Amino acid sequence: LLYGSIRTAFEDWKYEKAVRPLALLFLAPILVRSLNPSLNDDFLGLIVFKADIQDPEGRLVSWNEDDDSPCNWNGVFDVVPDGFSLSGKIGQGLLQLHFLRKLSLAKNNLTGSISLCLAQLTNLRVIDLSENSLSGTVPDDFFTQCGSLRSISLANNKFSGQISENLSSCPTLASVNFSSNQFPGLLPSGIWSSHGLRSLDLFDNLLEGEMSKGLEGSNNLRTISLRKNQFTGQILVGIGGCLLLRSVDLSENLLSGSLPNTMQKLTLCNDLNLQKNLFMSEVPQWIGEMRSLETLDFVLK
Repeated sequence: LLYGSIRTAFEDWKYEKAVRPLALLFLAPILVRSLNPSLNDDFLGLIVFKADIQDPEGRLVSWNEDDDSPCNWNGVFDVVPDGFSLSGKIGQGLLQLHFLRKLSLAKNNLTGSISLCLAQLTNLRVIDLSENSLSGTVPDDFFTQCGSLRSISLANNKFSGQISENLSSCPTLASVNFSSNQFPGLLPSGIWSSHGLRSLDLFDNLLEGEMSKGLEGSNNLRTISLRKNQFTGQILVGIGGCLLLRSVDLSENLLSGSLPNTMQKLTLCNDLNLQKNLFMSEVPQWIGEMRSLETLDFVLK
């Protein structure tokens, strides 16, 4: 009934008002200069999204389907609904937002799982669902339909299940932050084959086993954090091929052996954290060749 009333109000608005270009910054800047029927779906999608969640602080009270335009709605123009204390699940209304480029719902109380349907938003560049209470697994096919996705953060949630092998199937993906969840098991074997990957943060999960091979293929990698997991074995020799690395954090694992000599090639690295592992106690002399290094933490357990 609620959806039907929204649809009726929306159709009245559609035919009685002149359709205006909308600057929908519900989650990103979108500039539209032409009259486009799909804008009607965007307007409706925001209303349906609101109907699917709880808003105990009334932060979305300005979202009114009788308005001519959503440009003055709180959380739509120039502001993203981060920290609005929203609860409930992420509903299907977002699928109407065909021009959506940035979905940011961080620091709320959202529950449920991440829907494969989000991958159908082909213009979506950024997904930030961090600091919620989301759970379940990330759909295995999510990254095979990722469109133009460049950044995804699921940090500080309760996600579980193995990280999909399809993560490397998204060629535009530059930043992945899955930190502080409950992802178990091995790293996907092809995780380093995504040549556009610049930042990978898997801090504080349940990952184990050896670091997967092929690290030298991550030519654009700037930041890597595998801290506070249960990785074993040695640091891969291939890390020396990631010449653009600025920050490496492999601390609080079960890594052993000696550091590979190839690490001295990381001349741009300014932050190296290897503390609380099982490495040999000697700090290699070639560390001095890493001339950009500002922070080195090599404290043993």
